[in-house]
Amino acid sequence: MIRMVGLDLDGTLLRQDKSVSVYSREIIRRAAEKGTVIVPVTGRPLAGVPSEVKSLPGVRYCITSNGAAVYDLQEGKVLKEVLMGPERALSVLAASEGIALIREVFTGGWGYHVPEDYAKLRSRFAGTPVMSYIDGSRKKTDSLEDFVRGCAGGLENISIMCGCFEDRERIREKLSRIKGINVILPWKTDLEITDGRAEKGDALLFLAERLGIRREETMAAGDSDNDLSLLKKAGIALAMGNASAHIREAADFVTEDNEHDGAARAVERFILEER
Repeated sequence: MIRMVGLDLDGTLLRQDKSVSVYSREIIRRAAEKGTVIVPVTGRPLAGVPSEVKSLPGVRYCITSNGAAVYDLQEGKVLKEVLMGPERALSVLAASEGIALIREVFTGGWGYHVPEDYAKLRSRFAGTPVMSYIDGSRKKTDSLEDFVRGCAGGLENISIMCGCFEDRERIREKLSRIKGINVILPWKTDLEITDGRAEKGDALLFLAERLGIRREETMAAGDSDNDLSLLKKAGIALAMGNASAHIREAADFVTEDNEHDGAARAVERFILEER
């Protein structure tokens, strides 16, 4: 019996326009009525989780920043944080200096970037749902390095966007010399970096244990590199139809793509139709 479902957002639960379909909302409602805990598990900071996701039936908990933070939305508190210290974060930023096109850091549920990088984001994403997400979840700072130095508690995540694949690989090679970090490749020109102990899969199992749910009673769906730990740790691993080949190979089952409600169809199959 599946008692908890971890759902990635972008490319999984959310359609390309970043909305949740009527069908998906109905399936999630029915699963919640059956007692299933529905957990959004995302690389976004908390401020970037859409309100329509937070208000879905069964959604009380949320895992953000690629597993760096676990929230109880009802109580409005952090249940767990796995943060990267300022010194290590500065080393990550130094590795990308002069190469990266855009850099952002996540902490306290928000993303931060310098005004120049915000202008580049507007140039790239203006008029798209991605820009709406950015505008609702980011704040500006004059210097990322100075901001990081002032974050005594540490950072959830660092996002680095490059102009080409070759630049990403140059940064990736430099990052390989830094110990104690996870380097995630969400897109062919981008990297996301967390503390080495922060993973979506570990965060899901932490929450499951807290709620008295066994690993075998968990299910997760994802589509990207940052979902690999989630799929490997969950009792049942579902890859979206739009996932790349190595993600599909890591899953127990492959469902439809995100434009055709693949995540909800899997919930329907494994939970609502369960005998």
